[in-house]
Amino acid sequence: MKREEKETEFARERVKEVIAECFIKGWTKVKTIERVQRLTGEKMYPKKLNRMLAEILATWTRKGIKDKVLMRVVELKKIDVREAELWQAWEESKALDEGADARYLAELRRCSEQRSRLLGLAMKAPSAAREPDGEAATVVWKESKLYGTQPDGE
Repeated sequence: MKREEKETEFARERVKEVIAECFIKGWTKVKTIERVQRLTGEKMYPKKLNRMLAEILATWTRKGIKDKVLMRVVELKKIDVREAELWQAWEESKALDEGADARYLAELRRCSEQRSRLLGLAMKAPSAAREPDGEAATVVWKESKLYGTQPDGE
């Protein structure tokens, strides 16, 4: 494959990547077209968008992704997108004078838990964890608003 063809194919795959991301987020066609043009510089029209989206969905189907599995893949991609945004926000919050916001970490943990459940990796919690004396154990996760500070009341 010639260099020009490789660059063209790379640009086309980048456009498809942006379209897939917008599809997963549930964006409108108009908003998707604007984003594709802003991020890639590619001229996009509704007909072209529909054709490329059909290619994306066909690719997912060829890879063995059917109905329920397709839904799982779409949900996993949504989690990936959300997780990337959360990591960026976490890094930006660490640069603030007030300190990093631990709520981002809590949301990142939720993303991980959701991914584990979708993949069937999550273990079911025992119905009632017990302390040695027979009392029900209580697990409390208390996060402070700012990372590195003590939670309220401590």
